[in-house]
Amino acid sequence: MSGLKETYVTMTSSEAARLRNSVQWAQESEAQARQREQRTQSALNAANREREALNRTLNNEIVGLHDDMRQMANDQNRRFREQADEYNRQLQRQATEQNRQLQGLKVETDKKFQQQEAAINDVRLQSKKDKEELQNQINSISVRIEAKENDAKKLAEFWISQTQAYINDIEQYRHNMFTPGVLNKLKGKLDQMLSDIKNRMYEAAIATARGLFNEAVDLKEVVLNAETEWLYYQGLFVQTLADTESNLNGCKELEFTFDMEHGTEKVDAKVNYWTNGSLDEVSGFISEVKQKTEQIQSVSTQQLIDYIDALNRQNVKMKVAADEAKEAMILSQKRAEMANQLADALEESDWKCENIVYEGGEQDQPVHVKLSDGMGNEIVAIITPEINTQDMSNKLELHFFDQENDERERKKWIASIENCLKQDGLEVGKVQCVKGYEVKASDKMEIKDINATAKRKVERQKRSVRG
Repeated sequence: MSGLKETYVTMTSSEAARLRNSVQWAQESEAQARQREQRTQSALNAANREREALNRTLNNEIVGLHDDMRQMANDQNRRFREQADEYNRQLQRQATEQNRQLQGLKVETDKKFQQQEAAINDVRLQSKKDKEELQNQINSISVRIEAKENDAKKLAEFWISQTQAYINDIEQYRHNMFTPGVLNKLKGKLDQMLSDIKNRMYEAAIATARGLFNEAVDLKEVVLNAETEWLYYQGLFVQTLADTESNLNGCKELEFTFDMEHGTEKVDAKVNYWTNGSLDEVSGFISEVKQKTEQIQSVSTQQLIDYIDALNRQNVKMKVAADEAKEAMILSQKRAEMANQLADALEESDWKCENIVYEGGEQDQPVHVKLSDGMGNEIVAIITPEINTQDMSNKLELHFFDQENDERERKKWIASIENCLKQDGLEVGKVQCVKGYEVKASDKMEIKDINATAKRKVERQKRSVRG
């Protein structure tokens, strides 16, 4: 004699698969593709400008170096120009790969970072070999110079001058960003060396001065390796940011194609609507990142890596949101169909459908069906989407406002509904009495006012978008 019953109606796996396959993402428009291409090119141009600025600095010869040292320093600069160019080629390749994946928002975050780390590690390995070769060059030059010069004072002053020349060169780069305080310590040691020279401690000063020169050369290696790595991640960041903005616009303007009897039909995907503002969250995140990176020269390499990771996760989030929007749209369509089928089933038992409405007029909300028999008896069925479930299901509530409170009649009506829904490829769970309504009719009188239901302001349930 229960006046409030509930069950869950789920699509069969075959029906769910059929519906999922019948709804596809439409291709981007020419305007969207052109805008995406422009963003990608703008990002690559920004990366090129940074690379060219570094290369201009690397093209400058170090003032005050001995001829042998100058050749070594020029070779060192050339290596880093080539390193920067190699990173730029990798960025170009990654941009090309991104362009191949325009439509699907295909972002495999873990795979991307493995590729990025592999690219960095390859260069780091080569840099280690180059550093060993550089040290051999320095040792060879040192032997030749010291063999020609027997004056301890001149030799000490020579190494000090070469160290000072390298220090001046390092100051052109962002040493304090990558090696904070190290150059100042080196300057302090050099000042101490000058004091030793003044005190005529020439012999002791030679080995120490040569050691300082090695430190200066090593410091430049560290700084320039950091500069070129930063350059790579900066280019990757602006490229990822551009891709994410393009994907956001693509999601906002996304269309689905439905398979219809007469062909295919395009509909607005309304991803933001179906996922309760998930694209607004992505847009806010992008704005926050852009604000934090306005002065990108002061953004550390690790921060760039973190931003790239976070942006890639936003891309995953949008992909998930688009898929969830498709599911929500299918479920909404199925709720409307269920509402009509339910009304048709009960009409055979002399119930007349008064109205079918979405709560608040919102398609992502429950559907209400009101029926009456013309003798004061009413039924209100509420079909509610199940949020965050793996299967495509809706909850069905049946509110009975009948004077007779006849359980046998209710069972007949429910059986009619079940048969009708099962014929449409739906699985209907066991219909159960809601606790507290075992022996009485539904007392939720507010739902009887179907017009008020349609106008009611709804508090939309937050959909959990993974990623």
